[in-house]
Amino acid sequence: MHDVSDNNPETRFICDDNLGKLARYLRACGFDTYFDDHISDSDLITIALDENRHILTRDHKLTERTLVRKYFQIEDDNWMDQLRAVISYYELRVSKKNIFTRCLEDNVLIETVLKHNIKTLVYPYIYEKHTGFKQCPQCKRVFWAGTHTRAIIERLTLGGIKILD
Repeated sequence: MHDVSDNNPETRFICDDNLGKLARYLRACGFDTYFDDHISDSDLITIALDENRHILTRDHKLTERTLVRKYFQIEDDNWMDQLRAVISYYELRVSKKNIFTRCLEDNVLIETVLKHNIKTLVYPYIYEKHTGFKQCPQCKRVFWAGTHTRAIIERLTLGGIKILD
């Protein structure tokens, strides 16, 4: 079984330009998932090979290219069905300790920041109400455990994704 916590390179993915929502939810679950909605097939393959990533694709022609070895063909249209299929195929575990550890926009691991360092970056209400904040070192987005966090966890759970302790 592949576990994101062991930094196993087999848990690294790259999604084709048709799988943006899947990429965001894989990142939300803590999985290293490269996504660029303007990437060419050639660049996607190059990155997959250079970075030892598994290609997740809906494009049957892409998987016919001779350099493509590690891939999973996505057949479902619905992102939740896609996510369940990837988790099942790769025998991945989604754990509480790894969920929300990556920036949903650029895939970088987010870091804990001191509250006073982000005061000007969030709304005053958010600053006063919350104590724990994280920030993406690349894009500088700030994250906190708000209602959106609970909504995503609930959406995953209702969709049949088991979140382990």
